[in-house]
Amino acid sequence: MSRLFPILCVILLAGLLPLTAQQKGASIEFDSITKDAGKVMDGEIINLVFKFANKGDATLDIRGVQPSCGCTSALPNPNRLAPGQSGQIEIKITTEGLAAQSKTPAETVSLTKTVTISTNDPNQPQIVLTINGTVGPEIALSDPSIYFGSNPRGQEITKELLVEVAPERQVNLLSVASTDEHVTVKLEQVPGSKGKKYKVIAVQKADTGEGIHFGNIVIKTSSKLRPELKVTVRGIVTKGN
Repeated sequence: MSRLFPILCVILLAGLLPLTAQQKGASIEFDSITKDAGKVMDGEIINLVFKFANKGDATLDIRGVQPSCGCTSALPNPNRLAPGQSGQIEIKITTEGLAAQSKTPAETVSLTKTVTISTNDPNQPQIVLTINGTVGPEIALSDPSIYFGSNPRGQEITKELLVEVAPERQVNLLSVASTDEHVTVKLEQVPGSKGKKYKVIAVQKADTGEGIHFGNIVIKTSSKLRPELKVTVRGIVTKGN
């Protein structure tokens, strides 16, 4: 038995040597897989970069980059990395329309987008990158439309809505107009609001003809994100007494 022990040790060591000589393969390592975009305004573009490196001893291949939705795009740079080489995933998120239903600037919408990275890393064939944040409107409408209701001809009907600018944004309302000749409209700044709140006052004229009426109120602004706001207007005028 004492003679067999050294022989067995040699056999075991000989079997382990090929394993230790094997490459461990590509190994992707990100500096972070989650980023906070903070608060952005509806319509702004979010650009973020996720940095990574190949910590393995074989070439790393980025085989696929799949965003969670069409408003997100991602580009690996480069898509093949030698051992020790660094790269990055460049991500672009379009936020237009995400906070379209917000009725005040304080009414924000949570943002969560993901990008799935597929690689030849044997231990991490897929990695999910996550972007969090909030989206708020630069300019908010208390209502996206005005409905005058159904009223007999000869009645003048007045409706109002509120337009509010986010406190941190330097935006002015420049003009307002109606595409319906039977509707007049004007802007009035809310006293004490320091140019952040306006009333839109729309009036359906008493001499409006019978029938269903449609149109838009168009508000011009100094905003690069929302240079024009449209409020749909409709009403029904019935036969007068």
